[in-house]
Amino acid sequence: MNDITKALSGFIRKIKGGGIKIIVLIGAAGIALIFLSGLFGKKEQEKTESLNPELCGSYDSYCTDMENKLRSTLERIDGVGKSEVMITVGGTEEYIYAEEQKKRTGENDSSEESEYVLIGSGGDKQALLKKILTPEITGAVIVCEGGDSSSVKEKIYSTVSAVFGISSDKIYVTKLG
Repeated sequence: MNDITKALSGFIRKIKGGGIKIIVLIGAAGIALIFLSGLFGKKEQEKTESLNPELCGSYDSYCTDMENKLRSTLERIDGVGKSEVMITVGGTEEYIYAEEQKKRTGENDSSEESEYVLIGSGGDKQALLKKILTPEITGAVIVCEGGDSSSVKEKIYSTVSAVFGISSDKIYVTKLG
């Protein structure tokens, strides 16, 4: 204990003799490092929020795939014949990223903080993609050879409504001409 007291008193004497300048310089350097790390951290965060290039363009292929699958299904129904399909969608794909939740509780307050889960190493970090929500299908137009028959129309309305979960007033069926 006595040695610690002697060391502290020696340090205080050095500070009084001009060591204050050294402490101020060290403090200023520390503040500058904190400031600079904040600037570089923001750039890295912005980089991780950019879309993965492998996922771009999948929106168009989703619409085309749904139209082709529906056309193929409808053409197997008796009386429909050759058909063409167009679907309409509301919105676009939505990317959901994994987040880590942190809760802190104190005596008088509590706080909640969330951060994206990052994967990768070095400068190649990316946010972990949890799932992709496909756009909502809001309507369909079917042009087919059997589109003038009310029984065929009813089969098409039921099929499209069941497949996409849309009401029959958002489906239009007509004869291919």
